[in-house]
Amino acid sequence: MKTPVNRRTLKQHLTYNWWKYLLLLVIGVFGVDLLYTVTAPRIPDDRKVDFFIYGNVDLEKLTEYTEKVRLEEMPDLETIQIVTLYMDDQYGPMQLMTYIAAGEGDVYLLSREDFLSLASEDAFVPLEEDPALMETLSGVDLQRGWRKNTETGENHLYGIPQDKLPGLINYVYCENGFLCVLHSSKNEENAKTFLNILCRDTLQAAVSEAAGE
Repeated sequence: MKTPVNRRTLKQHLTYNWWKYLLLLVIGVFGVDLLYTVTAPRIPDDRKVDFFIYGNVDLEKLTEYTEKVRLEEMPDLETIQIVTLYMDDQYGPMQLMTYIAAGEGDVYLLSREDFLSLASEDAFVPLEEDPALMETLSGVDLQRGWRKNTETGENHLYGIPQDKLPGLINYVYCENGFLCVLHSSKNEENAKTFLNILCRDTLQAAVSEAAGE
């Protein structure tokens, strides 16, 4: 015998099954986003840098800055693309993990929690191996960016703490955030070059502001 569909049975059904519809909605939204990402016209990996950000972004100012960097210092690139990540407890972690697993993105600005979790799993490039970046950050205390790889037991500098780059707040802010380069980046050299320029400029911005006071 079929259960009659009325207000009471519908309410009872939704009481016990609402999460299924929410899950379907999240999967649907994410599926459309992923489909667009996969099917959209793609720029060759060596001609772009993708900057993925978990934080508050002044998109206009950051876009203006990254375009200036591209034109003046990285002219071989076609674009420096800015991608903002969802800052919520449901869709956000799914989106981030999917991007990381797919090797999407080059430079990331992540929350401390995400950084600590992913750094220990060797998700990021050891930045102390980049001489140019280390010269730029000479004298800067980067201790909080060093983490132990749980597989090898080795310690590496996987992230640059945002609070060591005071000028970065002019463009983007993530409380206790860390800048990293994804290990599976398809354009690691350009990603490290962009990170170096970003660190240099936001350090210089802080020095310039202090000198002007």
